[in-house]
Amino acid sequence: MECSNPCKGMYSRHLKAVVAALLLLCMVTLLLYSSPPTSLIQSSVSLLRLDVFETSTSRTDTSPPLKEAVPTPACTPQNHIMYLKTHKCASTTVQNIFLRYGYTRNLMFALKSEHLTNQFNYLGNPSKFKASLIPRHLLPPSGKVDIFALHTRLDISEHTKVLHNDTFWVTVVRDPVDLFESLYNYFHLQNFYMSSLEDFVKSPLKSLLHHPRYLNKFGHNQMMFDMGYEANLDVIELRSAIEELDSKFHLVLISELLEESLILLRHKLCWSLDDVIFFTKNARRKEFKPQLSNATQHRIREINSADALLYDYFLAKHKAAVLEFGKDRMAKELNKLQSLRDDYFDDCSIHTFKGHDPHVDQEFQEYSAQVNAYVATNNNKDENCALLAMSELSFIKIITTRQKELLKEMTMLKDIENVLI
Repeated sequence: MECSNPCKGMYSRHLKAVVAALLLLCMVTLLLYSSPPTSLIQSSVSLLRLDVFETSTSRTDTSPPLKEAVPTPACTPQNHIMYLKTHKCASTTVQNIFLRYGYTRNLMFALKSEHLTNQFNYLGNPSKFKASLIPRHLLPPSGKVDIFALHTRLDISEHTKVLHNDTFWVTVVRDPVDLFESLYNYFHLQNFYMSSLEDFVKSPLKSLLHHPRYLNKFGHNQMMFDMGYEANLDVIELRSAIEELDSKFHLVLISELLEESLILLRHKLCWSLDDVIFFTKNARRKEFKPQLSNATQHRIREINSADALLYDYFLAKHKAAVLEFGKDRMAKELNKLQSLRDDYFDDCSIHTFKGHDPHVDQEFQEYSAQVNAYVATNNNKDENCALLAMSELSFIKIITTRQKELLKEMTMLKDIENVLI
């Protein structure tokens, strides 16, 4: 028997390849036949509650829409999104759209470490974003995420490090008078500045512009601050900043014209109407919105002059985009969007409640008692119902859990691939 070492080596290589192939076959079989994630909702104090979200990489977006959406011309849906979530600009409402879209398609999100329970819906702010804030174990091997949708303070160069080259950049702005009033009362800034809003704005303008920011992040010119600039810029710096933002963001939504903005967004992204359905999130109820005098409104606009110029610029740009889109065409799509949302509200059996309600499960509780929240009471007829109603923090927790599992499975497949090689 002269074939000792060569035969033994050949036998080992064949055995290694066979074992690796069997491992790969088992893994693929498990992925193909594992059950898709479901949401188990059980009755609890006359409201149906979300209990469990099971996860698996075999999940695909196979649930049919509740209603037929407007047909979209042949194009490729955009799956790479950088959403700058500005404070008090209907930004949580818009965020839910991006969270749902990514979750139902197994896309990768920019996430904060699950071990940091304090404000895990933030990735930078008041300090500007750094790519290192995203823990390595929550990033895919490429180091690039599909969707960035958490609160952050913009640093274009650092954000670009974790984004794909074809990422679509989008944010939302709001009338600075309404924004500042909302910010002041939502975060109880009267306790920080020891003054009601009406009295606060009576201070000398120079003094107001140099007041400290609450938690170093909340104060005047909030939108410019979130976008990474100093709150007090001179006119030349401000115009340069707006030009930079205009060149970077593919679309800037307008809070007061949100439905129009979402119609424009869905066409730019090649998404369906179902993809941009929303329930208003984190918006204060009417009884928590004070009536401001004309003098107070004028003063707030002075204090937030940088935000005012930013808003006016993108509002004018939005109006021009609507004219280009076509007023009649826009009106038709708005009617369909509103009708579709009403259908979701009915078909999901949505129950509206005040932000904190001890009879409703925690997944649907909002951060503040000043806002309305939702729960789907249709026995989870459609998973999208639960996702539409879910609070921001609960949704992010579910996404984080699922993303860890997806990345773990990706690592296993990579290990098998390395064995085969």
